[in-house]
Amino acid sequence: MKHFSFVLLDNLDLRLLNDLESRIEFQETICLQSEQELMVLLNCFNSSVSNSSLPKIKNVDSSFVLNESPTPIADGDFDDFYSTWLIKTSRKNNMDEYGQLICLNGFLSSSSSKKVVVLSEAI
Repeated sequence: MKHFSFVLLDNLDLRLLNDLESRIEFQETICLQSEQELMVLLNCFNSSVSNSSLPKIKNVDSSFVLNESPTPIADGDFDDFYSTWLIKTSRKNNMDEYGQLICLNGFLSSSSSKKVVVLSEAI
C-alpha cells in the first residue's frame, strides 16, 4: 500500500511543503495499491499529473503538480462514482474504502478556491 497526500495551497510554497506540522492542515491522505490506481483516481476527478517536478520535499518520496485542480464529485453522483471506482480498480467494498474517498471528495469540495494542487507520495 502507498499513501498519497493531496495538498491544496494558494501558491507553491516550498517552505510550507517542507514543514510537516504546517502542511498537515492543508492535506488529505489516502491509501492506494499503486501509482496506477492513483492515475485512475485522478482521471475520475478530471485531473492528471503534469510533467513538472518539484524540488525534494522533506519526508516525501516523490511529489507532483497536477495539471488541473481535481473536480469534486457531486453528492448525488458519489455512489455511482464509488461503484465505478470499485469496478475499475478491483478494490474491496468496505467502510475504509468508502470513507477515504468521501473524505477526499469533501476535502476537495471545501478547498475548491485553491489554485495549486500538489500530490505527494508519503514515505
